[in-house]
Amino acid sequence: MDGKVVVIGSLNYDIILKTDRMPLKGETHSAESADCCCGGKGGNQAVQCAKLGIPTYMSGHVGNDCNGDILIQGLKAYGVDTTYVKRASAASGMGIVHTLQDGSVFATITRGANHTIETKDVDEIAHLLDGQTVLVLQMEIPKQVLEYAIKTAAKARCTILFNMAPAMEFDETYMKMCHYLIMNEVEAQFYTGKELTSVPVAKSELIAFAREMGNTCIFTLGKQGAMACRDHEFHYKESFSVKAVETTGAGDSFVGGLAYGILNHMDLGRMLDFATCCSALTVQNTGAQGSMPDIRAVLEFYSRYSK
Repeated sequence: MDGKVVVIGSLNYDIILKTDRMPLKGETHSAESADCCCGGKGGNQAVQCAKLGIPTYMSGHVGNDCNGDILIQGLKAYGVDTTYVKRASAASGMGIVHTLQDGSVFATITRGANHTIETKDVDEIAHLLDGQTVLVLQMEIPKQVLEYAIKTAAKARCTILFNMAPAMEFDETYMKMCHYLIMNEVEAQFYTGKELTSVPVAKSELIAFAREMGNTCIFTLGKQGAMACRDHEFHYKESFSVKAVETTGAGDSFVGGLAYGILNHMDLGRMLDFATCCSALTVQNTGAQGSMPDIRAVLEFYSRYSK
């Protein structure tokens, strides 16, 4: 595999509460347990890429606090290059995650240091961007930084993988400059303006959306699988029948799998299969980064699936 991944994005210290249900308004409800781990969409996606054996660079901000120490150490432990992770005066970003017995997740994040990222941070990693690089972006950092990163990467002929999560208003001019747009069913409904009530409806909306954007668009649909469309090419992959312990990080694992597929010149269908394997392995454990599979685990799972 030639090439590398550069991630510009968020880093959060996550507190994961396992609970039988969400609390009611005004109620104090006891969780079954609490775990703390490193997270943030940017950090998670960087870790999954590194675990798949991709040379991976992370650009982001953490606070000058103990959580910032933990976040940087976590990235390094998985082989992510943290040269471009900076300290900010704001507190490190944080995520509070409620995970239910069926594996579903409800999460709230604080912006913290993630929203101190500036365009000059993009300039500092610009020398890493070239035709052999996949730039991975998400929407937990300032919008103007994302726009500037897309413009910078486009000039460098870099492949741009944009995970449009969490959903927010964004100029379509920049969306069309990206090579891949990835979103889950909630985000897809936000950007298409349509309710994705079934797989056939999602397929119709995806094809129309990809045609409008002029690039490769991917919808992840949770238990219903994932689908991808590029020009007149369409692929649908059902989800694997695995026991979901928790879905935190599943989407980020999927993005890492896509980056691996791009750098290994997989066709769109195979890339979708590979990314789905990554997610299927991630949901079988608690937490995001620790649950994400390494390349050996994915290839073994993928080999069994292929047979």
